[in-house]
Amino acid sequence: MSDDGTRLAGKLSIWLASLFAIVALIVGAINLFLDEPVPVPLDLVAGYLLGTLASFIAYVYGRSELILERQDRLLHQPARGVQVFTTSEEFLRKLVEITVGASTVSTLNLSPAKGEHPELDRYFDIVHSSIKNRKSPLRSFRSIASVDTVQKSAWLVERSYELHQTGRVSFAIFDQDRIRPLLHPLSLHITYKNGNIHVFIFPPVNLTGSMDSILISDPVLGKAMLDYYNLLWHDSLKINEGRQVRPQGLDRIVQLNPEMDANPFYQSLRKGLTL
Repeated sequence: MSDDGTRLAGKLSIWLASLFAIVALIVGAINLFLDEPVPVPLDLVAGYLLGTLASFIAYVYGRSELILERQDRLLHQPARGVQVFTTSEEFLRKLVEITVGASTVSTLNLSPAKGEHPELDRYFDIVHSSIKNRKSPLRSFRSIASVDTVQKSAWLVERSYELHQTGRVSFAIFDQDRIRPLLHPLSLHITYKNGNIHVFIFPPVNLTGSMDSILISDPVLGKAMLDYYNLLWHDSLKINEGRQVRPQGLDRIVQLNPEMDANPFYQSLRKGLTL
């Protein structure tokens, strides 16, 4: 029942009940002065009362339906400052949008190495070009990565070698033994752009293209998530912090994947170590 129909049923039930009460009072008052009371057919009274009751029931039912409908609408509409994405393609498109032009970026990189997902490769190419652009407002780009494969390790040291001389980028790795109990931790991508903080929460990019992700643009939650990220960064093993190359992350990469010792990017970073 529509909102207008519900109001009409409510008004009708009130009018009918009021009219019945008025008529009953008038007939009762008249009967006080008559020798023979005015007869009121029982069928008429019963029909009238049933009609009034039906209108009232229709009103109550209509109001209940409207309340449930509005409740359902409120529960299913996105909260303010929240966007939901269901494919890796639209997620990565939005990820580029909030990252390029940001002044700070803090990200957990749990996704595959370059070469395994075309849209992810496109993201890396665009972001790397932006980092190298001297006119970019970027001040700090921090990335904590998983190194669960040799390919990921090779890609990580290549990124570090390519970008550390900009002075804007810092790379670190998780200690795999510490995050393994988490099984499949969620990735986190926090950017500060044009005075707004954005937090993307998502699983590792799904190569099938189907994945759910949430973008939250809220200053209070953003600050809380950034504080959480800072704790992770403090406990991570650094590969480089800006132009300064650190031994802890490089040592751990070789421990996990000994063949990385022959990687040319790894060797180049080793030569620039800052103790």
